[in-house]
Amino acid sequence: MFKDNFGILVLIALGCGFSQSCEVDVRYPYPLFSKQFGSKNITFRAKKSGIRLSIGESIKIYCGSGLNLEAPYYSSSYNVQQTAFITCNKDNRIEKLPDIYGETLTAYCKSTSGPQLYESQKKLPNCDGYMNYVIGEKTPFMGTTTKFALCYDIESFTLKYANYIAYQKHDMWISHEGHSNELSADFGQKVDNLDNYFHFMSQSSFNNSRDQMQNLDETFFKDFQFDFDSILQDDLDETKKSDFAYIFNIMWWRTLRQNNWRFFLDALKKRTKSEKYLVYIGSYGNATMPARKGATDLLVDLSVRSSNLVVTAPTYIWSYVKSLTTDNEEEFVVIAHNSPYVVAPDHSEFCTNDICDEIAWLKESQFGHLRRIPTFGYTFCCRAEDVAKVINYFPYAKEKMETTTGAATDIQTSKNIEDDNPV
Repeated sequence: MFKDNFGILVLIALGCGFSQSCEVDVRYPYPLFSKQFGSKNITFRAKKSGIRLSIGESIKIYCGSGLNLEAPYYSSSYNVQQTAFITCNKDNRIEKLPDIYGETLTAYCKSTSGPQLYESQKKLPNCDGYMNYVIGEKTPFMGTTTKFALCYDIESFTLKYANYIAYQKHDMWISHEGHSNELSADFGQKVDNLDNYFHFMSQSSFNNSRDQMQNLDETFFKDFQFDFDSILQDDLDETKKSDFAYIFNIMWWRTLRQNNWRFFLDALKKRTKSEKYLVYIGSYGNATMPARKGATDLLVDLSVRSSNLVVTAPTYIWSYVKSLTTDNEEEFVVIAHNSPYVVAPDHSEFCTNDICDEIAWLKESQFGHLRRIPTFGYTFCCRAEDVAKVINYFPYAKEKMETTTGAATDIQTSKNIEDDNPV
């Protein structure tokens, strides 16, 4: 009997403890929150479960597109423009808003159109001949936050590469941290949405044209599946919902996208729970496939045409991964064959040695076990300096290449002198 009564008392005590708080629920599109934690002001995007405020605790809420707040017993939402400052008072009620006064509050943004497209005055590595863009937003809490930096060919409307930070705390910003500097880009002139003025392939147009091609007789195309999707396949879902989704879309071989590339991203995601990486991701080459029976050409582009638009699948997808942790010198490039028509896929076009197995967390992952299987999308790893010799827009500093080449030349010269002057 004593144990039963004690258990009831514990439950009552826990219930009382939980009741001494205010609830802030969130809905998509999710707002930003800003709060002082000791000496640091931290801005973050709340978990889907929302936030619990203790008695006397305050927090700021922000949405660049406009903020909506709703509370029980009120039939309409209260528009507080972009920012709200709320407090959980001693009566266990949320206050500081004129007509919202309750234990719970729901916050969400008016739309997802927060980040904007800007031209960066700082040049990205090996992007002198292309447009240097940055996608980000300005907030009253932390100034500017950069989501992505882009090297973009405005003449052909193709992405050369995108740049972002891979870190599981990427939705949290500490006031003293200079996140924009990590991407070597800045907020220059705001750029209007290119989609307002130029035609880009849409998902529906691609799917319709692809399906028509696959229904043709005697074509190699019908034997494999291809998608038009973002080159950013990680948990960066906002890119697919943003106004700039079209910038990132490429033609994928579905098997690669859903298998070995996904396995690589899964391994990277697990790793970024403890490590922070600077990631560049891009594509290279134009994939080809055997011509249809009776055609005079031996090879044809692996492409999909819709009215006057053509999308060609890249031969390779690559990701340059560089650690930002001071005691970690990891730096490598993951490269994947984006075509099912390659007879004997290997790494020889880019490097002499495949170094994936030198990175322990890659070798021990599902990616490490399956990456060489062609039916999953053959994938390998090279050193950045080797890839930079093949891809002229690869984001590797020219100074580093010159230093590496110079060192190699010095070694060879020294060897020649020794050969000419034997002891």
